[in-house]
Amino acid sequence: MPTLYVSDLDGTLLLPDGTLGERTVAVVNALIAAGGLFTYATARGYEASSRVTGQLRLELPVITYGGAVIVDPRSGVPRYAARVPGAAVAAVLRATDAASPVQPILFASHGGRDRVCWRPAHSTPSVESYLGRRADDPRLLPVTDWREIDPDQVFFYAVLGAHEPLRQLRETIADALDGCYVTLTEEIYARGEYWLEVGSLSGTKAAALDTVVAAAGADRVVCFGDNLNDLPMFEVADESLAVANALEEVIRRATAVIGANSAEGVASWLSEHALS
Repeated sequence: MPTLYVSDLDGTLLLPDGTLGERTVAVVNALIAAGGLFTYATARGYEASSRVTGQLRLELPVITYGGAVIVDPRSGVPRYAARVPGAAVAAVLRATDAASPVQPILFASHGGRDRVCWRPAHSTPSVESYLGRRADDPRLLPVTDWREIDPDQVFFYAVLGAHEPLRQLRETIADALDGCYVTLTEEIYARGEYWLEVGSLSGTKAAALDTVVAAAGADRVVCFGDNLNDLPMFEVADESLAVANALEEVIRRATAVIGANSAEGVASWLSEHALS
C-alpha cells in the first residue's frame, strides 16, 4: 500500500533557524532512494522553498503558497495555480488605504512569473521586516499603484502587522471572503508580527494533495505540520502528526505528536516508521 509522506517546512521539517538538518537530508533522501514517496507543502513560494530544500532529491510535485501553486521540482515549472476570488482582493485593497496601520503583500502572476508585490510609499515596519529578510528575492516587485497588478492573477495575499488591527481587518472584509481560506497566525521567525493570509479554498494544502496523491499513485497519506494552514491537510490525511513545537490547536487535532523541529522530529519518525 503506497504511502505518501507530506511535510510542512517552516516550524516542521526545517530547524528553528530555517535550515535543513543533516539527519533530515540523509533520512529523506534514503526514503526517496528506497522508492518511498515524499514531498513538502509550504506557505513559501517555490523560489524560497527550493533554496532550503536543494539537498533533497525530490521527484514528486511540491505544494507551495499554502496550496495555491503546485510545482514540478525537477523543472521548477508550475503545474497548477488557484486564484483568490476577485472580490476578496478588491476588499482588502479598499480596506488598506494610505491611513491603514497594516498593509498587504500580493503574490501574483505577472510578466510570466510569480511576483511579490507591495507599495513602498505605504510600507509599514512589518512589511519592511518581511522584505529585509528577503532582500535578494528575485520575485520582489514594488508597485506605485495596485492597478499595475491584474487582480485576477493574485493567487495568495498576506496582510502583515499587529494582531488587533489584523483581527479588525478580517472582520471588516469578512463578507468578501466567501470561497477563501483565511488564517491569522504569528510569524515564527519574527515574534510579535502577525500574518492575515488569504487564499482560495481550491488552493489549500488539502486541495493540492489530491493532485499530488494522483501523481504519486498513493493510497495512503501521512502528513506533518505545526501551524494553522496545515490543518486542511490534517483533515484529509490518514495520519496527521504534529511536531512538539506546534500550536496547541494543531496538536489537539493531530493523530499523534512527534519530536520538535529542533530535534529533527520528522526525520526521527520517518527513520523509525518508514525506513525500518
